[in-house]
This record gives sequence, structure tokens and C-alpha cells, in this order.
Amino acid sequence: MNYAAIIRMLAVCGFGLSASMVFSGIVAFLLAEPAQFRVFIATAILLLTASSATIVLVGQPARRAQPSDGLAFMVFFWVFAGIVCAPPFLMGLPNGSPMAAFHEAVSCLTTTGHSILDPATGELPGSVLLWRALLHLVGAAATVTFAATVLAALSLDGPGIHRTPLFSLSDESFFDSMPRVVKVTALYGSICVLLVFAIEVVGGIPVHTAFVDAVSALTTGLVDPASVSEDVVHAARSFGLSLGLILGSLGIFFMIQLANRQWRKALVDAETLTFGMALLIFSVIGVGLGLTGLNAIGWTLSSLSTSGIALVDSSTTHSLPLLLQLAPCLVGGAALSAAGGLKLARLYVLGRRVGQEFLRMGFRQSLVHFQFRGRVQSDRTLMGIWVYLVAYIIASVAGLLLFAFLGLGFDDALSTTLGSLTNSGHLIPRSEISDAPLYQLLTVLGMILGRLEVLALIPLLTVSFWRR
Repeated sequence: MNYAAIIRMLAVCGFGLSASMVFSGIVAFLLAEPAQFRVFIATAILLLTASSATIVLVGQPARRAQPSDGLAFMVFFWVFAGIVCAPPFLMGLPNGSPMAAFHEAVSCLTTTGHSILDPATGELPGSVLLWRALLHLVGAAATVTFAATVLAALSLDGPGIHRTPLFSLSDESFFDSMPRVVKVTALYGSICVLLVFAIEVVGGIPVHTAFVDAVSALTTGLVDPASVSEDVVHAARSFGLSLGLILGSLGIFFMIQLANRQWRKALVDAETLTFGMALLIFSVIGVGLGLTGLNAIGWTLSSLSTSGIALVDSSTTHSLPLLLQLAPCLVGGAALSAAGGLKLARLYVLGRRVGQEFLRMGFRQSLVHFQFRGRVQSDRTLMGIWVYLVAYIIASVAGLLLFAFLGLGFDDALSTTLGSLTNSGHLIPRSEISDAPLYQLLTVLGMILGRLEVLALIPLLTVSFWRR
């Protein structure tokens, strides 16, 4: 394991997080929030000092980094970033629990968006709300970058699921490929945020609300915890959020196709078609259970994106069966998006293969194959998806048993487990875990495991992985 390269990469991330803290501190100063100003600036100085010292002391790595080093860095990043980003949620707020602050930071970084801090007790300071937005943006960029580099290089889910022209292995170091992916992701992400922001501002939405909505939609998260219950009734806001959630769910690959004027290719892409089919199916089910047409579409879009933004009155969806509320979040978004869930690409590949097996029943000696984005998929691809599904089921059952053993009821335990694994913050109840550090820790582990896409955890549990 190339620990020197991993530690240096973490230090580089520390520089970026320090800059975000300084920006939030400046906003806190302008908004006359002295407590937040002090904690942001103090934490930024400490992190900047530690990162600079690390770069100097560690020095240049003696050998090139491999994809396995990228996997280790991906795990360390979520833990490291969660720890260093927690102080603003601990000081200056009605929160005296370090674990709760760590939970808040990881929840924002993984774009889960769940908050233990009850918005009913008072609005969050403006600088803290900005900090949540910045962490969502950082987390979304990290999620897409890791998927397009680490998971693509390791082929954890079979060839073709995460691979795009964005990534190619470097002859020098594996980490050399990451900056290019980050730049592309940041560019298209910024354009989409500005697009949603402009739509809402032109439509008469206040600037701060439009910014929060734009970030929440693109990152498929919940920047403002109150967004999970506030009904969106303004037409411009509904349109802006819906457009942002669609772009956020379909991910960076879809945006690149649109930018290259490959509109037809983007619309008939496997993940786009699967997303449209899932949107149609769940909307029809919602109508069948009593929702109006627009309410059904809004609820389905919010759930498929794993954001939980209340595009419709949340009271109209509380009557839906729990399993139906969980199902769209389990489907999730595209492979190169910040949305959680099983991912559209896996469901498409699995559905195609199951359909072929039904056809083969009448022609048992026939040879069948199918393509995903121009590449013929082998049985290895299907095996990788089946192993992933088994690992996901095991993780879900283990989480359910742990939460139930610790005292949560079945519904809350199931909702909390799948909410954390699919990074769907609106599924996680607030009252049951607000004063329970152990629940918070398990939820944090679930959120990180969801960002590791579960299967990536397996090699980390082997001794040989760390001895390489």
C-alpha cells in the first residue's frame, strides 16, 4: 500500500476544505455571526497548518500509486473529511455532541442530507447553511470522481457500469487521473447549478432559496433540512427543482452527451430509458394509491433521485405503504451521479439478461448476448451485479438487525437502514436518533458504505489488501 501517496492526497483535500471554511467564515463575518466566524477561521487555520506540515514531512512517494491505493484513499477521504468538517456543527449551535456533529458532516458530504438539528427549533445560521451547501458540492464531486476513476479502474461491478471516456490510467500515478475528472465534474456541475439558480431567480424566488435549491437538486441532497417538509407550490421553483433533480439523477455522463450535442444518444441511453420507465411505473402506482397525477410524479422524482425534497405536500405521501416509499430510493440514479441506490445501469443490465433468459427457455441451445453502451456484456458483468445485490442485501439485513436489537421498531429500523445505505436522508427519522450516539454512528457507517457502493468494502476487509 502506497501510504505516502494516500496521505499526500488527503492533505491536498485538506487545502480545499480549508478554503471552503475560510469562505464560510467570511460570510459569517458579513452576516454578523461571531460564533460561526470564530469556529470556521480557527478550524481552517488548524487544517491548513496540518495539511502543509503533512506535505512537507511526507515528501514525494517513492513509487507510483495503483488503483488499490485509490480505493484506500476513497475510504479514508469520507472519514477524514467527516472529522475535519464537523467542528462548525459542534460550536455555535445548540449541539453538544461530537458524534452528532460528525453525523451532520458525513451526512452532507455523502449528500444524504439528513440532519439531527430540528429546523422547528429555529433556522440555521446563514453561514452554516452555506457550509452545508459547500459540503454537498464537495461530496457530489467526490462521489462522481471516485465512481469514474476508482470504481471504473477496479471494475468492481463488471466492465461498462462506471467506465466512460473521462478516465484513463496514468503511466505515472493513479491519482494523476483524478484532477481531470474533478475539473470536468466541477464544470458541468457549476453550469447546472447556475441554470437552476437562474430559473428560480427569474421566476421570483429569493436568491438564497434559489441557491439552496440549485445545490440540493444537482447533488440530490438536502442542503436545508426544512426542505423535506416544506411543500413547493411556486411554479418556477417546482420547474427549477424538477429540472435539477433530473440532471442530478442522470449524472455527468448524460450532461456530457448533451454538451456534445448528442441529444438523441442521450435520450435513448440505457440509463435514461430506465429512469423514464421507473418514473412512469412508480407514478402510476402512486396514482393508483390515491395521489393526484402531479403529486405522484413529484413524489417519484424526489424519491428516485434519493433527495427527498418535498416537491409535493409531504402529508399526501405519508399514507403510502412503507415499502413503496423505500422502493424508488432503492432504484436510485445513474452510475456517475450523486444519487444513491442500486443504480439504473445495474437494473438495466439485469433486466436485459433476465429477459433473455426467458427467451432462451424456448430455444435452450441458442446463444444470446446484449450490449451496454456499445460494449458486449459477458456473464462476468452479470455475476458482478448479482454479487453486488447479495452484498447489498446482507448489508441491509445486518443494519436492520442492529438497529432493531438496539431498540428501534421494525419500520424505523428498516427506514433508517435503507435511508443510510441509499443516501436518502428523508427516510431517516430524526427524533429516534437525535439523542442516541450509537444510532448516529451506525447511520454514519451506513452512509459511508452507501458511497462505497457496498461491494468496495470487501477487499478492505482482507489482510492481503493492506500488505500490497
